[in-house]
Amino acid sequence: MRLAVVLVAAMFAQSASADEKPPNFGAQPKSDWSGAYIGAFGGLGTSSGRAVLDEHSGNLIPLDVEYGLFPRRIDRSSTGGVAGIGVGYNFQSGSFVHGIEADIGYVGTSSHQSYSRIDNVPSSPFPGVSTNTSYSTDFGILATLRARGGYAFGDTLVFGSIGLAAGHVRNRFELSLPEIGYTSPDWSGSGTRLGYAIGIGLEHRVTSNVSLKFEALYVNLANRIVRGTDPTAFAGEMISYRFANDLLISRLGVNVKF
Repeated sequence: MRLAVVLVAAMFAQSASADEKPPNFGAQPKSDWSGAYIGAFGGLGTSSGRAVLDEHSGNLIPLDVEYGLFPRRIDRSSTGGVAGIGVGYNFQSGSFVHGIEADIGYVGTSSHQSYSRIDNVPSSPFPGVSTNTSYSTDFGILATLRARGGYAFGDTLVFGSIGLAAGHVRNRFELSLPEIGYTSPDWSGSGTRLGYAIGIGLEHRVTSNVSLKFEALYVNLANRIVRGTDPTAFAGEMISYRFANDLLISRLGVNVKF
């Protein structure tokens, strides 16, 4: 009898110990973000369209600026479409994912602003003549090369990125005095600009090798100064504007890991 009691007690003790431990159905596998991938994206890009009066000199221009014939600052934001392709490679250490990404695409953002005043300078040789100026910033091909790092919550990756950017930008301004038939020469600067890109994003895997991505990027391709002179019509006169070539880009994309 005493032996039976001991055996029953041992059975209950073993059962209670088993109840304290959760059942083990096998460890849940971690999502694997490592490896190469290729993708495509589309979205919107917004330019500040900012231009600020810079150096100016001569007999007429300083007075024209003082009397408001030339604006000291232009702000004309504009939004256009963005599309492109990218490639990258991820490394993973636990939940930390880092790597490098390169992309190239087209930014169809064009900012244009016109400004018009009647010449009211007391000593002006053109009293009452309309002084019209126009300003534009046009973007084109844009490429970035960025380091990327973030934290993976299973199939969802939150990341940030920073790196180099290069893109084609054209900055231009023009002066016209229609009553006397004057239009300025081509005062513009056009070509590839170098700068930087910084961004944040969210990527979610919908299958083992396909993921959807949302990303916001700030791109700065450096300021450009455009100088306006016309030695034939206005000898000794000079005016210049400093154009800000920056973009805020939001884009959706799909990546395929291979």
